[in-house]
Order: sequence, then C-alpha cells, then structure tokens
Amino acid sequence: MKIRRATTEDAEKIAEFSVALAEQHYGYDQVRFTRLITNQGAAAFYAGRTKAANAGVFVAEVDGRVSGFAYMEYEPVIYAELATKVAWLHDIYVEPEARSSGAGRKLLDAVSEEARRQGANKILLSVAEQNRIAQRFFEQSGYRQTMREMMLEIE
Repeated sequence: MKIRRATTEDAEKIAEFSVALAEQHYGYDQVRFTRLITNQGAAAFYAGRTKAANAGVFVAEVDGRVSGFAYMEYEPVIYAELATKVAWLHDIYVEPEARSSGAGRKLLDAVSEEARRQGANKILLSVAEQNRIAQRFFEQSGYRQTMREMMLEIE
C-alpha cells in the first residue's frame, strides 16, 4: 500500500469516490443531504485542490490502484467554529474492497502530517450520525466528539 499526494490525473477517480460518498450521505438523510455532486464537477474541484497551497489531497494505492482518498484544508481562523489553526478534514473515503487494509488509517496519518506542516494544531471533521462504523474508526484513531449538529426542517 502506498499513500501519496494526489495529482490532477487522479481527479476523475477521486470524483468517483466523492460521488459515492455523497450518495452514502444522501442515503442516510435525504432532507439534510442534497444531491449536488457530479463526476464532472467533482473532478474539476479536486483537480484544483491538488494545487492549492492550503489544501492536502491524498490517495491510497492498494495493489497498484487508487482505492481511496482524503481531502483537508488548513484554515488559520474559523470564526463560525470559534477555532484557530484548524485543518478541516472534509472528505475521506476508501472503497469497500480496500477497507480493513489500513488505507484509511494511513490517509489519516498523511492528513495529520500535512496539517502539522501547514501550522495546524487540531483537525476537525464531521461524520454522519448514522455512520457508526466511521465514528468508531475516528475514535480509534484518537478523535473525540466536540460538537453535535442538529437540524430543524422548516416549510
């Protein structure tokens, strides 16, 4: 297994993963999550983020093929979160066949290393309430719950 920085050539595969991740969330709660992501739009987005100074996009190669990715951004100040020196882990996804291979943990390690390099002293992330497997994965990796998102539907 190999973890490396993503390149623009990885954008289409990352887009596939991003769409799968979005569909997973949409399946959890169709009111909270909206189908916004397309392969074309996601590919363009991640291709741009591979070159951004404040971002880190990483891919996991398992048996020579890209099997997962992680995307983080460093933000020195986030007023809405009352936080400074934050690396926000926006996305992490490992395809089902590669889960339990250690790819997810190694992607988290790459994110932590990049976060430190950029000056972060914490990593924040959101995880769907229904995604108990991911919650356990993050907890086993040292993350702890600090907030709870709540939603009220309004007509």
